[in-house]
Amino acid sequence: MPIERAEALALDAADPLAGFRDRFTEPEPGLIYLDGNSLGRLPRATRDRLVEVIDREWGGGLVRSWEHWIDLPVRVGDQLGTALLGAEPGQVLVADVTTVNLYKLAAAALDARPDRRVIVTAADEFPTDLYVLDGLAAARGLQVRVVAADPVHGPAPADVRAALDSDVALLCLSHVGYRSGALTDLPGLTAAAHEVGALVLWDLSHAVGAVPIGLDAAGVDLATGCTYKYLNAGPGAPAFLYVNRALHGRARQPIWGWFGQRNQFTMAAGL
Repeated sequence: MPIERAEALALDAADPLAGFRDRFTEPEPGLIYLDGNSLGRLPRATRDRLVEVIDREWGGGLVRSWEHWIDLPVRVGDQLGTALLGAEPGQVLVADVTTVNLYKLAAAALDARPDRRVIVTAADEFPTDLYVLDGLAAARGLQVRVVAADPVHGPAPADVRAALDSDVALLCLSHVGYRSGALTDLPGLTAAAHEVGALVLWDLSHAVGAVPIGLDAAGVDLATGCTYKYLNAGPGAPAFLYVNRALHGRARQPIWGWFGQRNQFTMAAGL
């Protein structure tokens, strides 16, 4: 039922989270911002931190600042994992962009299931995810099996389960639909994929910071997501990726670079 404006203002005044609004910049007084799924508001603390990094760490510290910059992907990843992803330390890295991470994780999953020929996903996935999966399938001669999705409720769990069989290498879905906000059953569908021996990759871009996520508890294999939406990291901010500890000895990084070496500062050839 509709309520009067005075009642709505009273509810706002009594909201225990109302004070958090002051932690963000407000470029237009009175603006009601509903596009956080596309770009989060700028936190005041972030603006101050960026100035510190530019003026003191880069401007003053120069190359010496690499001593604490170089392990930021791990340190921030651990903080993100324990605070918002339900992941114990040592499984989350902050790096690259979501598309690159999705490609790397999907490629690693397919390499780990070389005898299987099918990738399962849903029709309402973010277009980039579908493009990446289509590209991997085309390069490897695989099939992408697309599950229909309701525009409001997303893919039906029963339909996803019906698409899973012993030929599926990877199930790739979004935890929250980018258009509808539909919440997909992460624990249930992860378990369903594991029942047929498939690996699971979750896109958390529209979920992290908005809904509870329990990656370790659900036994999720792989996950990725951006940080510039509900995490308010801003344009150009790095994404994150999660690799369950159980896969650390089996999942191979498909892009071998300097930061992928065990002893990178030896500057040696080979692994």
